[in-house]
Amino acid sequence: MTGPNTVFIAAISSDIGGQLAEHYVDAGYRVIGTFRQQQHVRHLENRDEIQLIQCDISEDSDLLNVASYFSENGLVWDHFISAVGLLSPIGKFVDLKARDWKKSVIVNSLQQLELLHHLYPYRRSGDTGKVAFLVGGAINRAFANYSAYSLGKVMLVKFCELISDETPDLHCVAIGTGWVASKIHDQTLAAGEAAGDNLETTQSFVDTQETGTPINDIYALINWCFARPETAGRNFSVVHDDWHDGGELLSSSLLQDEDMFRLRRSGNQHKSE
Repeated sequence: MTGPNTVFIAAISSDIGGQLAEHYVDAGYRVIGTFRQQQHVRHLENRDEIQLIQCDISEDSDLLNVASYFSENGLVWDHFISAVGLLSPIGKFVDLKARDWKKSVIVNSLQQLELLHHLYPYRRSGDTGKVAFLVGGAINRAFANYSAYSLGKVMLVKFCELISDETPDLHCVAIGTGWVASKIHDQTLAAGEAAGDNLETTQSFVDTQETGTPINDIYALINWCFARPETAGRNFSVVHDDWHDGGELLSSSLLQDEDMFRLRRSGNQHKSE
């Protein structure tokens, strides 16, 4: 039994992941999500519309267990959303422990991609699987002292282009959320001076108690992208892109420019390079 439309959310225990789950439930979806720590999903427990799978994204065996859960319960997914993000370790590359830095790069990229690989066979048959990776603000600027996080997210952006080109039944997009009130900022505050200029910026954001980017906007942009084939393989910003109110001009621009919102060398006129 495949049941209703289903969204899978990796890291439903994150603040963004949990709130996205509520939006999908309200829209009539079944939600399946992964969590690492039980205390972060207490509010989602014992809900008929939500199924929770304990999974430490850094553990290969846990990724396989997620696929086994789908197989054993006859589940399929329509949307795959990864809200996984690890800022730590924070600091200058040369000052960090190489092992910790490498693990962060892997969690922010390869482990999420391996999870998608394991779940690819469980996408709904006959439909294009819609995939969104939340990539934060590390793509379009230098993000000093956050190199592991940034490199992992850049890999996800490029992967979306690669997989959307080679596998027509996967429609992948990267979504930059902008600043969102979330417990992820605790990692920056804990890093102290190692976070560089971002410490003051983060502390100021936390102190104002602002919510930042509305989760409803993140949810709406994901759905806007999923409804338009021309968005596949591209990187979008919730805050800075003109997708609101239908986004017809943006949609038209994407159809006309195959390089738009993709990783490219700025000023490059030689596309064969």
